[in-house]
Amino acid sequence: MGNMNFTEFKEKLFDAARKKGFTDFEIFYTSGENFGVTVYRGEIDNYSVNATRGLGFRGIFEGKMGYSYTEILDDEAVDLLVENAKVNATIIDDEDKEEIFAGSEKYSNINCYNEELDDISADRKIELAMEMEKTALEEDKRVKDVRHCSVHSFAVNVSLVNSKGLELSHRTNAIYAMLSPVVEENGKTNTAMEFIATRNLRDFNVHNLAKEAVRKSLSFIGAKPVRTGKYMVILNNETASDILETYSSIFSAERVQKGMSLLKDKTGKMVGSKALTIIDDPLMENGMVSAPFDGEGVACYKKEVIKEGQLVTLLYNLKAAAKDGVKSTGNASRPSYASTIDIAPSNFYIKPGELELEALCQKMHNGLLITEVQGLHSGANTISGDFSLAAKGFEIVNGKISRPVEQITIAGNFYKMMEDVIEVGKDLRFGVPSGVSSFGSPALLIRELSVAGLND
Repeated sequence: MGNMNFTEFKEKLFDAARKKGFTDFEIFYTSGENFGVTVYRGEIDNYSVNATRGLGFRGIFEGKMGYSYTEILDDEAVDLLVENAKVNATIIDDEDKEEIFAGSEKYSNINCYNEELDDISADRKIELAMEMEKTALEEDKRVKDVRHCSVHSFAVNVSLVNSKGLELSHRTNAIYAMLSPVVEENGKTNTAMEFIATRNLRDFNVHNLAKEAVRKSLSFIGAKPVRTGKYMVILNNETASDILETYSSIFSAERVQKGMSLLKDKTGKMVGSKALTIIDDPLMENGMVSAPFDGEGVACYKKEVIKEGQLVTLLYNLKAAAKDGVKSTGNASRPSYASTIDIAPSNFYIKPGELELEALCQKMHNGLLITEVQGLHSGANTISGDFSLAAKGFEIVNGKISRPVEQITIAGNFYKMMEDVIEVGKDLRFGVPSGVSSFGSPALLIRELSVAGLND
């Protein structure tokens, strides 16, 4: 930490900020460690261990918020932080007021740190990755290669201290693994990806993960397209979660205020079917991104964003909330000490229903079960809601899986799709967390999507 401890540095920084004319200010300090290993053919392909620590400073100078950050805590950094934030504040032409938050009445006490994870050595994580690859290669003679095999872990401490007397801290850790085997039959190859993300060691079973990845890959052998047309569709939990993640920004109040979401003036109105409830739960037990406070120090709480089709609330930080005359929902995001304040969901998911996937297939009777989509970055327009995505899955005939399907494109509109959710499955699953957010969904039965495949 340079040559000064955090408390000493904070006092010097706060003192310097006051002298330079800052009215309110804040420190956002993070320290942690990221580990990652990728293996290929029994050898380490990529390896990294990064200890990261850094401090973000923001403060109000002549009514404007200025930001700066440093990775070294010494006397020189104090002057630089204050000077840079001052310059930054004077060049901002944003009319919106930002504030330093005095604190919420109470904060939930949640534990997002599992000490057991600290005991797994780097060598053991490498072994686990090797075991995972070996299990996959030995699982079936049709497994010819492993495209990707990795184990990652992270641990991070976050502290937020400001001039209004607020002092908060929180720590979190997790471990995750990903595997993508390549299978071949009759000269044709297939692949699928399987992952696990957890902070509970009992759930971290690389052998099961490898077997499931191989099973998924083999299930696509002999896949062919279906005819072009409109189909009733089930999006499996992973696909539904990926699509929810892509369109999650439409729920940001800031995006709505800027006209980048079609949810303007929709609060309190029906925007989805009765079957659809979307929840943002930052206090979720063992949620991958759970936290008691957000990037501005506002207490986090569980909320229904959509309840049985009705839009209950958008996601707010303090600035967007002030504009709409409401309270912040505790969704200010600050992915790192070098970031400015934005808005993001936490553990954001579609509330599960009662039916197993099998029962959803029976209810659909005939249609498509989509298990994978590609092109979410390029084929999804987050403003209009339109999407056109390469997809894989299975044809369902008389309620049963009849054959694998690939080389098709599914097209529709996310806003329309929310209205077209007929039934929600019970198999809620979260994906690998991305930044400050984690997304989950059960399988969804959708009334209709356009499918491009074989033409007559």
